[in-house]
Amino acid sequence: MEIYRVTSESEAWKRKAYDSIRVDAFCYGQNIPVEIEFSDDDVEDDFNGILVVDDHKPIAGLKIVYPNENTAKIERVCTVREEQKSGYGRKMISAAEEWIKEKGISHIVISSQDRARGFYEKCGYTYNPDVSPNVYKVQPKKEKKKENKPKVEFHPDFVCVLVEKHI
Repeated sequence: MEIYRVTSESEAWKRKAYDSIRVDAFCYGQNIPVEIEFSDDDVEDDFNGILVVDDHKPIAGLKIVYPNENTAKIERVCTVREEQKSGYGRKMISAAEEWIKEKGISHIVISSQDRARGFYEKCGYTYNPDVSPNVYKVQPKKEKKKENKPKVEFHPDFVCVLVEKHI
C-alpha cells in the first residue's frame, strides 16, 4: 500500500485516480449524479489531497482545504466500494492529520454524511451539533464565470453533520 500526498504539482494520474474513487464511491455507491458530485469543484491552484493506492489500484482518497489560517477541513472522503470497511479510511485520515499538523494547524473539521459519523468518532473526532457544516465553506479564489447549474434532481437519504478534532 502506498499513501501519496497529492498537490497541484503532483503527477496528473494521482488527481485522476482520486476522481475515479469519487465516481465509484459517490456516483455508483450512493447514486449521486456525476453532475452534482463535481459541480462545486474548481480547478484549484492549491489542491491538497491524500490518495491511497494498493497493488497499483486507487483505493481511497480525500481532499484538504483551509477555510481559515487556523483550521483545515477534510472533504470528499471516499473509498472504493469493494474496499470499504477494510481499514484504508482510518490510515488515510491519519496521513491527512499528520500533513495538517506539519503545517502548524491543530483544528480539523469534517463535513460528513450522518451515517459516517461513527467512523469519524472512532478516529477521535467529536460531533458538534451546534455548528453548521457550511460554516467552514471555502470561497473560491477567483470568481467563476456563470455556468448553468445542473438541472438534475437529487434527494439524498442523508444529512450532513460536522465533526471536529484538535490535534
